[in-house]
Amino acid sequence: MSRSRIIALENFQQFTAINVLSDPGHIGGPVIIPNCVQFHIVWNLADGKQGRNILGMSVGGSYNATAAQAEAGRAALVQGTNWSALAGFLAPTVSLAAVELRDMRTAGNPLVQSTGAATPGTSAGTALPSEVAAVMTIRTAKSGQQNRGRIYIPGWASNAVGVGDIIAAAAVTALLNFGNNIGSAITAAGGSWVLMQPARQAYTGSTGTQHPARAAGTTPVTSAPVRDNHWDTQRRRGLK
Repeated sequence: MSRSRIIALENFQQFTAINVLSDPGHIGGPVIIPNCVQFHIVWNLADGKQGRNILGMSVGGSYNATAAQAEAGRAALVQGTNWSALAGFLAPTVSLAAVELRDMRTAGNPLVQSTGAATPGTSAGTALPSEVAAVMTIRTAKSGQQNRGRIYIPGWASNAVGVGDIIAAAAVTALLNFGNNIGSAITAAGGSWVLMQPARQAYTGSTGTQHPARAAGTTPVTSAPVRDNHWDTQRRRGLK
């Protein structure tokens, strides 16, 4: 025979749900960042989608984003041995399609696109799924998560896979050296490489930590290392 039990409700503590996907510091509306222009690296992927790496560049007050500047940036990305070494690990069904610039100093500015042709990979290997990526870390002279970033590079072929299902050492080296081309490309487009930091409102974290408000601004990028040889993913680039 089962035994029933009466429990006093006042002994229960109310549970507060936390949405871990929300960002309590986010400020809605247009993003405006002083002295900043977005620098987009646009990739044509094998599944027909496009992938983008959205970086920041600091510019002077008289800067005006033009197609010629975007093209100068695109051309600098795909020149020299740094690009040819990386392209040897990228599938020919994938290409570095364009560079696009967007002025962030005021709201509502359009993208300005480069004019040159897309440059494909040259690997003879089989293309990996479009969502597979290798990650470069954006570092600045400051510490803390808000002062770091990531670049997810797509388009890899099977010769970039090393023993143990990791990124082959030569592919890691090629990607690391390609970071120099990114810095040169941003310079060619008329700016200097920075980490973009939109304005954020003050908030209290889930553990009670007080996070102060932050004004919009930029922080200079000091390096773009490849910290590990593990594959990452960007699922929105894939077929699903």
